[in-house]
Amino acid sequence: MVIARLFLAGLAASTMTLAFDGDSFTAKFEALPQAVRDTAKAHMDKAFPVSISTARGEQGWDYQINTRVDGKYHDLVIDDKGKLVAVKDETDLASLPAAAKATIEKQGAASNIVTLEKVTEGGQVSYHAIMKDDARGTNVQLRVADDGTLKSTATNGPGK
Repeated sequence: MVIARLFLAGLAASTMTLAFDGDSFTAKFEALPQAVRDTAKAHMDKAFPVSISTARGEQGWDYQINTRVDGKYHDLVIDDKGKLVAVKDETDLASLPAAAKATIEKQGAASNIVTLEKVTEGGQVSYHAIMKDDARGTNVQLRVADDGTLKSTATNGPGK
C-alpha cells in the first residue's frame, strides 16, 4: 500500500503535461507509445478525451489519459508497456459502500469534500477523498478500502 500511496503522490506531485504546445489531444495521443495507445483505446469506449500527462513510475513512465464519461472524469493510468495500472472514476458519497462512506464522514467531520474518486488498481477498489478543512486551513487526503479500512491519510497546509 505504501508503494501505491507513493505512486499516487508522485503522480499528483510530479505530473507534467506532455509538452506539445498548441497540439490537439489527437496529436498528443498519437505520440504515445503504441502499447499505451492500444490499452487506452480498449478502455476509452464512449469517453470524451480531455488531456494526457506523464510521470515517472516504479518501472518507467506512466501515462494518465484523462477523459470524461457522462460528465464525470474517468482517468486511465497506463505504464509504458501498455499495462493498465489504475482507473480513477469521479464519484459521490452516496455511491460508496456504507463502510467506506462512514469512514470518510468520520475522518472529515469538519471538512468539505473537494474530490472523491473510486480507484481500481490490480482488481482492488479503494476510495480517495480530498477534503478541505476551512477552520484549520488544511487539505486532508484519505484512502479508504471498500470495507471502511483507513489505508492512508495525509494533511497539507498551515494547520498541519
